[in-house]
Amino acid sequence: MPRPQLAEELRNAAPLRAPVLRDAPAAALLFLVSRASVLGTFPFSMAFFAACFDKTIAYLGVTVMCIGLMSAGAGVAAVRYMVAALIYWLFDRLRPPKLRARTAESAACGISVCIGGLFVLLADFNGPYDILILLAEGIIAALMYLVFFKADTLIKTRRSRAQAAKDEIVSTAISAGVIITGFHGVTFPLGISLSGIAAVYAVISIAYHSTLSAAGSGGLCIGFMSAMNTPDAMSSMGFMGISGLFANLLKSFGRIGAAAGMALGTAAAVLYSGYAEAVPVNAYESAAGIMLFLLTPTRVHNFLGAYFANSIVIENVSLEMRVKDYLTLRLQQVSDAFSALTASFTDASDKRLKLYGREFGTMLDDITERVCADCPMFNKCWQSEFSDSYRRVSDLLAKIEREGILLSAPDTFAKKCARSDKFISEFNHVYEIYKRDTMRRGEAISGRDLLAGQYGEVSRMLKSMSEEVEDGFSFREDLEEAAVAELDKYGVNVFEISVVESTLGRLEIFAGLGLGSDIKRVEAVLSEITGTPIGYDSTGKNGIMRFVSKPRYSADFAVRQRCRDHSRVCGDSVSVIKTGDYRMYFIISDGMGSGKKASEESKITIKLLSDFLKAGFGVKTAIEMINSALCLKLGDECFATIDLLCLDLMTGYAEFYKIGAAQSFVYSEGKVDTLFSASIPAGMLAGVKVTAQRRRLDDGDTVIMVSDGVSEAGFTAARTEWIKKELTSLADNMADMADNILHKAMRKNRDAVIDDMSVIAIRVLEE
Repeated sequence: MPRPQLAEELRNAAPLRAPVLRDAPAAALLFLVSRASVLGTFPFSMAFFAACFDKTIAYLGVTVMCIGLMSAGAGVAAVRYMVAALIYWLFDRLRPPKLRARTAESAACGISVCIGGLFVLLADFNGPYDILILLAEGIIAALMYLVFFKADTLIKTRRSRAQAAKDEIVSTAISAGVIITGFHGVTFPLGISLSGIAAVYAVISIAYHSTLSAAGSGGLCIGFMSAMNTPDAMSSMGFMGISGLFANLLKSFGRIGAAAGMALGTAAAVLYSGYAEAVPVNAYESAAGIMLFLLTPTRVHNFLGAYFANSIVIENVSLEMRVKDYLTLRLQQVSDAFSALTASFTDASDKRLKLYGREFGTMLDDITERVCADCPMFNKCWQSEFSDSYRRVSDLLAKIEREGILLSAPDTFAKKCARSDKFISEFNHVYEIYKRDTMRRGEAISGRDLLAGQYGEVSRMLKSMSEEVEDGFSFREDLEEAAVAELDKYGVNVFEISVVESTLGRLEIFAGLGLGSDIKRVEAVLSEITGTPIGYDSTGKNGIMRFVSKPRYSADFAVRQRCRDHSRVCGDSVSVIKTGDYRMYFIISDGMGSGKKASEESKITIKLLSDFLKAGFGVKTAIEMINSALCLKLGDECFATIDLLCLDLMTGYAEFYKIGAAQSFVYSEGKVDTLFSASIPAGMLAGVKVTAQRRRLDDGDTVIMVSDGVSEAGFTAARTEWIKKELTSLADNMADMADNILHKAMRKNRDAVIDDMSVIAIRVLEE
């Protein structure tokens, strides 16, 4: 994602204009930077031009750069940098939006320098050493682009910000060192160098207005950069670093204390080296720089202090509080999952599922009422000899459970019962009713399976949560600090932030932002910092905003349905849902038959499945629970197919679950694959085979899901071949694809709709 653009950057895209007075400071700095050299090259001029100079007056920048290079003795080599500036200007004007990232601009700067250098090499090539120097110059230019950009950003945005980042302070110090190098050659009497005075003044100013670490690092940077074109670069770096530390340590005594610290640093360097000439900055230059610092008006010091004071410090929420908040969120999700489960079963049917079993005595009462009530032997059998009669009937029950049916009465029973043939006939009939009701109502086994599935899912979710607590997520404090620093550059105040990264690399960022913050700007900054597309998700009750990783893929889809002829309702039900974990579910359920009854069956299946998936249950568990619910449904038999596609928008992986469903078709890499069902419809048996067929989908891949009213259309053996041909035609949009398939299915049936028809056409798109 492109980084946020400042007003100055946007102005760069305007046509060329005439220079105005406000362009003078930038032109003066470009002149000084152009004079700075390293290893006999001048890469800083190109880096400053690319990072800081307004491209709408690029011609002025090239002219100033050329003058600076010529004054520093670059000679004919100045041509290479003019060519490089022209190449970068063309890149800046013609580049596509994807190349507006800071890293792309930095690379373009380095490449421009290398291309410009090739012109010189073609005219005067002395060997491989020239190539190495050219590559080194390109790398330096690319790196210095980033340094100049950070310093420029700090200067242009400092007034609207609360604090400066440490990397910006270091970048500013390095930039100051390069600018100071541009003063080389300007000398006064007594061997006083203007660059030496400027270096001392810059170091003591940073030390006075910043922290101890910034003073030390700033002194090192300025010392090295200001003397990098001389043999004294390393000694200058050490001298300035020590002097900056001393000046910062004594700044509590005011300007005089800072000046005294700078002088003590100079004295320490002289004592260590043994002679004053070893110090890269002589006594006159040090004295002049210190005096200039003391005479600087307070108003100027206040202006400088605004740039260097208060480097960023993030007040992080304690680890205990973070873990507490995260676990609270996860436990709430589990609670919501089971609340949804309860609601799903409550609403699934007008009648609640009632698991009970008929006792043997109830069945015996039915039989005796049918056969024995008017028998003259009733009192003898069921009063005087009750125990024997009960035992003989129990033997009949054991026999029918083994054999399934009683063809005749056993001899022992026939001798005692006057109506044995009628008793056996009614016994078979009542037992069949008893057995069928028991199977329909699911009784004990189905109920235990359902509860086992629920408890198994509870175990899975709690185990998953424990794994997340142990090692499934981490707090990225490095990203937190970088995000706060970068947001502050654009005037976005952050008073609280937490960046949570899952084991899969998914990011969740919780940020407390100032009122009126630009959400789009925040998204762009967070995306650049993390290297992942980040989008706003929601705002909590406490005002904390939640930003999450954006999915890599999206789906263009269309749904089309047609009722069976002479039917008012469609027996197929279709649903497309998207869950919080960036998964999309495409579902077709076909109730058995057509009309109102089939519609009710498929709608129950779709509703239960949608509720389970939204509640956080896995697909396999959800289907198993639905199958149990359909098996337990009171009344008539309830069957329905399930055709489900789970598309992971983060990875592009797709899982197809087909429970008694029609074929699906996947077009990828120029060929079509057909996916078949591996199970009977849900609700027919207590156990259902739930397996996933996994596919990796990429940008442009297309999936067609249909009900059997479409897949069985036609009167030929190869009924689905026409769907494959239609899929390879690659319609411009999925609406046209779905319409074409539905209309051709009707034509295959001679313009009749023999069965309910449903089509879902899906195309995967990479963001």
